[in-house]
Amino acid sequence: MQTSKRPHHMFDEILEEPSALRETLTAVADKCRETASKLTQGKPDLIYFSGSGTSYHAAVAAQYLMASLSTRATNSIPASEFDSWVRTPSGRGNVVIAISQSGESIDVLTALRTAKKRGISSVAITNTNKSSMAREADYALVTEAGPEKAVTATKTFVCCLAAAYLLSLELMEASGSFSSTDEELSSLRRQLMESPVIVQQTIENCEGQATTLADRFRSRSLFFLLGRGANYATALEGALKLKESCNVMAEGHAAREFLHGPMQLVDENSLVITISTRADSESIGPLTQSFRRLGAPVIYLSDAALAEPAECLTVAGGLSESLSPLAFIAPLQLFSYHSAVVRGLDPDKPTKLTKVVR
Repeated sequence: MQTSKRPHHMFDEILEEPSALRETLTAVADKCRETASKLTQGKPDLIYFSGSGTSYHAAVAAQYLMASLSTRATNSIPASEFDSWVRTPSGRGNVVIAISQSGESIDVLTALRTAKKRGISSVAITNTNKSSMAREADYALVTEAGPEKAVTATKTFVCCLAAAYLLSLELMEASGSFSSTDEELSSLRRQLMESPVIVQQTIENCEGQATTLADRFRSRSLFFLLGRGANYATALEGALKLKESCNVMAEGHAAREFLHGPMQLVDENSLVITISTRADSESIGPLTQSFRRLGAPVIYLSDAALAEPAECLTVAGGLSESLSPLAFIAPLQLFSYHSAVVRGLDPDKPTKLTKVVR
């Protein structure tokens, strides 16, 4: 893809995601295998995933992979809540996988320190080699996203998520807890290594679509993003990107949970973005008729061909549902970026946010 001539780091950093993913997966492969081997010697009963903001959404997506494919118990907890929710000493060899692109977030550092007090082994996934997290954790996986100048994290999200996915696969193999076949495990590994190509194709598919849709809906200030399974995490992260870059109200929901109250807020002034893989399309698709009856336009984010013309963001196929957030987040990042620009905002520098929360 050609080098961007746009005046914003956020756009350039989205375009860098395929190469950053490729370099990260290569860099952490051996370390993931070695770390998983050591951690599983303690036969952990429970694996926690934790982070804050964007990093917490990566934690949710990684936890889904393990929860849906492993017999090992898992949980995801926001870093700021870890001390409140994990109060007692741990069982044998339990593990927390803590994610922070900077490695300096005070909430994530506090979670790591709490884990140490509770006898829980820790893995830091960070983009910063000499960070406090990398030093204090028992094990560290350092991604190769490179410097990220925009406050609105994009490439560090996918790189930290990819590292968490690879570590999860290695943990499941090393512990013998993978609930499917060896062939399926090999397929997931192969898909993960091929994900940079799929993300590249998705960016190419969606760049024009995102530009057009951002302009069309430039006056909207209320967004609802609905996903299920792995892409519940995508809905959360996509909503956060819209809040950060566009200064709008955006909420991410598990698709059918949206019917239990939040549906009341849908009208002609809102915009609904449905997020569905091919496997999810039959369950999420019928919901859109309800939104249309209430006057709300709908954007379809999917890797499935639509039966009729619609507003859409097209994801390249090739990833299983459990890994799909790696590709599904890129169109929402692009839509958020272009939505900020068309509104006259600087997506790199949200006025009330900083890159590291101390």
